[in-house]
Amino acid sequence: MPASLPAVLGLAAGAFAGTNLDNAAVTVAMVATAPPDRDRRIAAGQVMGFAALVLGAIGMAALLFELSTRVIGLLGLVPLTLGIRGFIGLRHPESRARVARRAIGSGFFAAAVVTVAAGGDNLAVYIPLFRVARVRGTIAALLVFAVGEALLTIFVLRAGGHPRVRRAVTAVGVVTTPILYCAIGILVLIEAGTLTV
Repeated sequence: MPASLPAVLGLAAGAFAGTNLDNAAVTVAMVATAPPDRDRRIAAGQVMGFAALVLGAIGMAALLFELSTRVIGLLGLVPLTLGIRGFIGLRHPESRARVARRAIGSGFFAAAVVTVAAGGDNLAVYIPLFRVARVRGTIAALLVFAVGEALLTIFVLRAGGHPRVRRAVTAVGVVTTPILYCAIGILVLIEAGTLTV
């Protein structure tokens, strides 16, 4: 049964807020540890990754495609792998920050890939939302997502570019960024039930 427009708007706002906290944390860390000239590229990568998730969810909802949450959970292997690569980069005493950042990535492509990889929860929530939304509801949900993504991008650029945040994340980011990636990867795998027998 299709949901009413106000219900879809409320669901879309809640879905966006609930599924993008992890993306915000990772993208802020990426912006804070990257050279200032890469800020906008990282933010653009996050936006493109989110757009890919939304388009994928719309396509699956339109085709009534049933994607097992366990399969969606396999996306968690990407941030987990990036986190492990970051830890391996820490073994090099010379310029640890540079080696770890290269292992994890700090540009458009890395931000897009991590956003999609951490988006298992996004797909699990957005597919049912788009199934009940119909055309008007889907357009309304997309507007909510667009506003939410614009606000999130502004937050990411301001928070990640703030001198205090940069200093704090740079001081501990060499270790905390791989931890954050590993935690997100494991969380996606657990929440999707991928690790259960």
